[in-house]
Amino acid sequence: MGRVDANISNLVRMVRQAAADGARIVVTPECAVQGYMDATTLTGWTSDTNSPRFVGRIAQPIPGPASRQFTELARELGVYVCVGLIESSDGKYFNSQVLLAPDGSVAAHHRKKALWTPGDAAWCTPGDRPVQVVDSPFGRLGLMICFDFHALPGPLAERHADIVLYSVGWYGPNERSWFTLQFPRRVVIPHGFAVVAANWSAAQEDETWPGRGHSCILRADGTVAGLARGVVGSEIVIADLPVRRSAPPSTRTSP
Repeated sequence: MGRVDANISNLVRMVRQAAADGARIVVTPECAVQGYMDATTLTGWTSDTNSPRFVGRIAQPIPGPASRQFTELARELGVYVCVGLIESSDGKYFNSQVLLAPDGSVAAHHRKKALWTPGDAAWCTPGDRPVQVVDSPFGRLGLMICFDFHALPGPLAERHADIVLYSVGWYGPNERSWFTLQFPRRVVIPHGFAVVAANWSAAQEDETWPGRGHSCILRADGTVAGLARGVVGSEIVIADLPVRRSAPPSTRTSP
C-alpha cells in the first residue's frame, strides 16, 4: 500500500515475463499501482486530507505517469495490458482499470461502480462510465473490478463480452472455493463469458487475512484453465482460452 514505484517496478517485470511466456492479454489486481489496503491492518485509503492515508497523495490521472508507462510497455511487447489503479479526476477519486492496446491506444477505461464499504467507499466515487466492452482479435473484452460482480455480469453479457478482465482485491473466508467454485457458478456459467481474475496476494507468510491469492483463468463453462499455486508473493498465471470471433453486437442475438 502506497509503494507506487516499487509496485510499478514489480508489475513491469511480471508483465514482461508474462509476455515472454506467451501471454497476449495481461491483467493486474485491483489498485495494483498504489495498493488497495494495508493487508496487515486491513485499513484503506481515506478522503481525509490530514491523514497520512489521504488518497490524493497517491492517485493519478488517466492519462498520467503510470498509465503512460504501461501504454509504452503494451506497445513495446505487442500485448494488451489491463492495469488496476487509483484515478484522480476533477477532485474525485476512482477505483479504475485501464486496458491498453498493443498499438499504444487506450482500448477501455472502467471505473468501479459497486463499492465495498471497508475497502474503498470511504474515498471512492462510484464509477460514472458506461459498461466497458471492446472488440479485439481475441473476441470482445469486458472490464470488471472486484465488488462489481454484484452489478456488472448481466450488462457485460448483454454487450456480448467474451472474456471479462477482472481486477480483484478479494476479502472473504471462502478464499479458494470462491474463485474455483462459487464465482464460476454464480457469475461465469450463467452469463457465458470467460474470466481472467487477478487477485492481490500476501507479501509475507504471516499476513493471513482471508481472501488473498487464487488468481485464476476461468473458461466460459466455469472450469478452471489456470490457478495460482500459492497465496504469498508474486505469481503469473497463464492459460489458453478459445478465441471467439464474435459478430458485432448489432447482429448478434442475445443468449
